[in-house]
Amino acid sequence: MKRLFLTVVPFFLVIGFSAISWAEGSLPLQGSIGVGARLYGVFPIEDRFRGDDLAYKDEVGGEINITYRFLKYLALEGGVGYAELDVKNRALGVKWAIIRTIPISATLQFRWISKKPEELKWIVPYACIGGGYYLLDIEEEDQFRTLRLLSEGVGVDLKIEDTFFFLLGGGIDIFLTKHIALNFEARNAWAKVDIEERQSDGVTIRELGDTMDFNSTFVGVGFKYFY
Repeated sequence: MKRLFLTVVPFFLVIGFSAISWAEGSLPLQGSIGVGARLYGVFPIEDRFRGDDLAYKDEVGGEINITYRFLKYLALEGGVGYAELDVKNRALGVKWAIIRTIPISATLQFRWISKKPEELKWIVPYACIGGGYYLLDIEEEDQFRTLRLLSEGVGVDLKIEDTFFFLLGGGIDIFLTKHIALNFEARNAWAKVDIEERQSDGVTIRELGDTMDFNSTFVGVGFKYFY
């Protein structure tokens, strides 16, 4: 998946910048709606669970989104995405869990429209601020279950709570035509998440929980159709 991301991004860059010279017509501004999709790389920031260092594997995710430009320089975007994160417990030296994420986001975009020179009006950079809600699921890895069973004689079951997040970012729309735009965006998202490890020896159950940072950087590329 990461190889696909690294291939797609340069391809879209070449297509986008080569198309600026022949784009025609007027940009859709106030009142326009854009429907799009975005492929993004997910780069999580490492943290600890109950004192153990966790290492995330960088992954690739996807998103569908809708943008409403209610003023010339302002737009709202709503999106729903999906990504899976492989997590390793460095202290134990085993694969720990897979975290599945469905981020539902809403952002306010502050867009800049160039009037002169004429060529630059097709390049629309923006800054964005917003937030959203993570729908989360976690599945413990076989290596982690086996280690707990052999070393402590207990079975384990990991639980994770859904949570809110805050984000800041920026991007650029490159209009290939007056309706179709190539989109690049980077954003940072910050959240805190509650995770619980339930241990059972067949008689008693122990619940060992912790709150950890769940912060990530997203770098994405996609297309939007405005009408």
